[in-house]
Amino acid sequence: MRKGFLITNITSAAFTLISTGWLVYDFIIFRYLNVKMLHLEPLTAADERYALLIWIGLLVFLITHILAFIAIAAQFHLFKKVSPIRIAALTAAVVSCFFIINDIACLTDIGREYAEGFEVETEWDSLFFSLFLHGLFFTLMTADLIESFRLQKRSQTDKPMIKDEVIFTLVHCVGVLCGGIGITTVVGIYAEPGSHAILHNTFPFMFVLTLIPYILLAGYWLFIKLKDKPAEWYDEKQFRDISKAGLLTMFLTIPFLAIIYITNYNDSGPTTVLWFPMYLYFVIFIFSAGSLYFNREN
Repeated sequence: MRKGFLITNITSAAFTLISTGWLVYDFIIFRYLNVKMLHLEPLTAADERYALLIWIGLLVFLITHILAFIAIAAQFHLFKKVSPIRIAALTAAVVSCFFIINDIACLTDIGREYAEGFEVETEWDSLFFSLFLHGLFFTLMTADLIESFRLQKRSQTDKPMIKDEVIFTLVHCVGVLCGGIGITTVVGIYAEPGSHAILHNTFPFMFVLTLIPYILLAGYWLFIKLKDKPAEWYDEKQFRDISKAGLLTMFLTIPFLAIIYITNYNDSGPTTVLWFPMYLYFVIFIFSAGSLYFNREN
């Protein structure tokens, strides 16, 4: 367990450091390109290379977030307790990861509108706000990694917690976050007619990206449980809790889907792309929230 902790956290630390440096680069280049594009000045070959590095940086940011989720899960699994810094880093990681979608959308809009000769201001403001959120996440993650390495050196015992209660709670907390933000995103896209034309090309990628935190943490939980028999994955109370949450999810999702079906029976617009993501976000949110609610007495 300690070896896995060291590998995941050292790798996460390295990418967090690289991403922090890339964040400074993005801030400088954003300010430079912002001025040129607002005055509709032509971009040079060097400017195009600067822009390419921004896109590469987004990939690095995404990898950093993925590694952070794995590292934080390893921390919870090793230390078996909740740390305020760790919770703050996890929350910031989820929000920051979602804003990578915002970065992609804004950069795409800026490139398209600049090529058509339009001034772009709102998208730049949104990009700078994203940089702030990414920077906040990198700062909190660095503090979390420092704390975790200090705890790891002091800790001499490796006692397992019964049925990994912390990981159980962690996965469902992230499920509530991902499901809630996902529902909000779908509703926002549905309400914005200007985004409907590119849904088929962009939303499948965005849909997968928004689920990364939940998939990684749920996958990590499944990985550490594979050594046990399925019947031993939950204690008696946890099994009752998720059974109640599953029943609640079934009762709520059936009328939810019925409403979508009835209201969009003859609609060939954005619903054809958005109905499944909306359904999955809704299921994750209700199941995770229900599991936490019924488990609250533990």
